[in-house]
Amino acid sequence: MPIAAISLLLVAVLCSSTGQIAFKLAAMSRLRSRNLLFCTAGIVFMLAAVGIWATLLQTMALSALMPFAALGYVTTPLAAMLIFKEPMDWIFWLGTFLIVVGVMLTLM
Repeated sequence: MPIAAISLLLVAVLCSSTGQIAFKLAAMSRLRSRNLLFCTAGIVFMLAAVGIWATLLQTMALSALMPFAALGYVTTPLAAMLIFKEPMDWIFWLGTFLIVVGVMLTLM
């Protein structure tokens, strides 16, 4: 898989994770203006992720791209841990390790 495609896939995953974090911030906000701001940001990031994904699907196999979607299960909880101080136990870290190894195996 070309480095450019991998880079775009990682950007799509990060956009999706950022969108999820923005939605969480919107849900936590008590101010309507902040709620709207975070919700709008979440939508924009999610649309960016979908746009990148659709662009990559034009030239690549879905089966080659799908393992990268699993990286969202790594980046989003890690961001939640850092931003919202959500606890992560050893099972989370084991699962994260297995996901990363699985994605790396698909690149071979």
